[in-house]
Amino acid sequence: MDKEQRERLEQELRFLKESLEADVISKDDYERGKERIERKLKEIEERPEEKVEEEPKEEKEEIKEEPKIEIKEIKEEHPKRIEEVEEEKEPEEGEVKEEAPKVEEKKEEEAEEKEEEKKEGIEEEKEPTEGEPKKEEKEEPEEIKISKKWLYGMAILIIAAILFFSIRGCYKPMEETQLEEKPTEEFTPVCSSNSDCKQEGMVGICLNPDTKEAKCEFKEDIRTNLIVIDDRDCKLCDSSGMKKIIKEIFPNVKIKEIDYETAEAKRLIDKFDINALPAYIFDSNVSEAINFNDFKTALIKKGNNYVIANTASGAIYYFKRLFIKNKLDLYVLPETTEKIEASMQEVLNLFKDKINFTKHIVIEGQKDILERELAINTYPAFLLNNQLKFRGVLPANIIKERICDINYFEECSKELSKV
Repeated sequence: MDKEQRERLEQELRFLKESLEADVISKDDYERGKERIERKLKEIEERPEEKVEEEPKEEKEEIKEEPKIEIKEIKEEHPKRIEEVEEEKEPEEGEVKEEAPKVEEKKEEEAEEKEEEKKEGIEEEKEPTEGEPKKEEKEEPEEIKISKKWLYGMAILIIAAILFFSIRGCYKPMEETQLEEKPTEEFTPVCSSNSDCKQEGMVGICLNPDTKEAKCEFKEDIRTNLIVIDDRDCKLCDSSGMKKIIKEIFPNVKIKEIDYETAEAKRLIDKFDINALPAYIFDSNVSEAINFNDFKTALIKKGNNYVIANTASGAIYYFKRLFIKNKLDLYVLPETTEKIEASMQEVLNLFKDKINFTKHIVIEGQKDILERELAINTYPAFLLNNQLKFRGVLPANIIKERICDINYFEECSKELSKV
């Protein structure tokens, strides 16, 4: 019985611990339950020791009392036999030798009977008396009932916790999948601007941009011609970027490229007063193009034609200016000097006196002059050999490469800072 009760209590303690780990019960509830269970376990452990101490005493007392009980029983049950034994103690001389063995055998039989009765008595004593077991049986079921109720309550709590977390686990993935699916459901308009509407030979117009009603409408554009004048030997000159932009704005444009040293180019240069390359000249019908109004601020009308202004075309080669070898001019505003100072100093340390360097601090009255002459409207700006323009806050290595594109120095093979 104690073993079963101990197992139940240990199982109850395990349930307590699992409930605490699952946050079903508080730490205080766990400590109180644990203290109660440990107290009961201690009582169970101490119980067998008390029985061991009491049992020997009862045995001794009963062993002492047994001879009296047996003697009474013998006297009551076998009075004649006792009288015979007493008479046999005083036999005649001739009969003593024959009767003695019988008396001894009887004593031995009686002794054996006594021992058997003692054993039976001890075995009966080992079994609890009628009063004691009833008390124990009454006490144990009450504790068992209480522990069972507590265990049932804990089991219900644990089952409820498992169901709660399992249901929560079921809903959580659904929420996560919904969150993952949201980006795919985000609204993406058909177009946000005209540049999103493209079709070969057609001008795309975005109607209702950035809305659910957005759509592309395509119209056939007029056909126009564009002449690009460039120097094929100029390493810094590059018209590819500008031609791409023009093609997007005027999809039906036909582009013709000519070198600035040809007779046709010289005629056009004189006619339209071109002073920088690359140069871009449109036919007169460009004004009928669908996107003309979006681009006309970059155009200068000359006669019946339209020429892209140097400030918009990215022209860098001012071929009409005097060529000055190994010359480098830097144009900076007072507030932009520090941004380029470190890079420029590294370049000067590399080439030293091999280049003729001049720094120009541009004040307010000089800006308009530089814009007309060199189309400089952003700073810092560089002018190389008095003809080639490039601009921006550039690292030392890029400045060195620009110089070495049209000038040869032994130092050009060395690498400078790239950031």
